[in-house]
Amino acid sequence: MLNVSSNDDRTTAARIRDAAIELVGRHGWDKTTTRRIAAAATVPVGLMNYHYGSKDGLRQACDDWVIARLAEDKGLILGAGPLPRLDTYLDEHPELRPITDYIGQCMRTGGPVAESFFERMVEMTQQMMDLAADAGTFRRYDDQYAAAVILVAFGAGASLFGDTIARLLGGANLLDADTYNRYARSSVEIFTHPLLTDDRYLQALATPDAPPDPPTTKDTP
Repeated sequence: MLNVSSNDDRTTAARIRDAAIELVGRHGWDKTTTRRIAAAATVPVGLMNYHYGSKDGLRQACDDWVIARLAEDKGLILGAGPLPRLDTYLDEHPELRPITDYIGQCMRTGGPVAESFFERMVEMTQQMMDLAADAGTFRRYDDQYAAAVILVAFGAGASLFGDTIARLLGGANLLDADTYNRYARSSVEIFTHPLLTDDRYLQALATPDAPPDPPTTKDTP
């Protein structure tokens, strides 16, 4: 069972919370019943109500704990950044996988965990971009913050559509080695070799009243 906090004394309340995070990471809150959580935590349902009052109370407690955990472990966020290596990080810290699954479910449904995770990813992505720009490995953009927001938005698609992405790439799970390598390689290739071949669209945005010039083509006889 999930146990990733060095301060976690494995109390009944902690066991209930951890069981909920694991089950919700697999099935979502709508499909996770209080009885199922109590059974996974090996406690009577009444004890769950005693500690958390209701399923909503338990959900709030899980959200608060995961948000606090994000503040402690930057690897969970950096692993989901624009140059993804979350598979390697989870291989080294398999006990954290239930948290990433929980975050993925929250990203699909929205709420405070999704918002906090997104905001922290933006903050740390901008820091990473600034450091990489100083080192000469990343470009420095006119609006670094906006660039970080957009990069995180692109990356969040893996949380929202991970199963679909995996299927389209020929796998069952996005974090399976072959599937993830294909995903990561293509991601890095796009960042290394930009999609656009010239700057006419950027110039058009600088002068929004002027449409971009059409691509140059050779006349056919």
